[in-house]
Amino acid sequence: MTNKIDNNQLLHDVTRYWNIRAESYSAANQQELLSEKQQKWRQLLLSHVKEGETLNVLDIGTGPGFFAILLALSGHQVTAIDATSGMLLEAKNNASQHNVSINFVCGDVQDLPFGDEQFDLVVSRNVTWNLKSPCEAYQEWFRVLKPGGSLINFDANWYLHLFDDEYWQGFLADRERAAQKASC
Repeated sequence: MTNKIDNNQLLHDVTRYWNIRAESYSAANQQELLSEKQQKWRQLLLSHVKEGETLNVLDIGTGPGFFAILLALSGHQVTAIDATSGMLLEAKNNASQHNVSINFVCGDVQDLPFGDEQFDLVVSRNVTWNLKSPCEAYQEWFRVLKPGGSLINFDANWYLHLFDDEYWQGFLADRERAAQKASC
């Protein structure tokens, strides 16, 4: 069976879905930023960088800005890219609430609008599961990374609902809420 998913259609579908989910997903991320998890995430991220250096960081698929905010709060220069205007709006609002300055860019995370070797650190959280060709995306992400820089990518098994009935019921309920919101 040939994979006939068109990248443009997939990007459109993913963008549409996350525009619908932006507000609720942002609320969940804000709760995480205000919990003890924030410090654990920050320690984990910063354990991969030299202390005392101000880095030029790219947050790929920033969503509501979780990693971008953590790294900006730690004193780094952060650029955050997302293809979803609703998520970028949430991210800008969240950055404002945390009094941090972040350069937000609307764009395709598989075709970055940046020159080669621009960033000391590239981070990503919960993005690759949305991509048709993660390996091609990784090549693009490494292209913008400076020599000796680091790429830190976190993702999860977002398809667990296909194998667990309890997760399946939650998945169906989430899709129904998104569909109801889209029809408003």
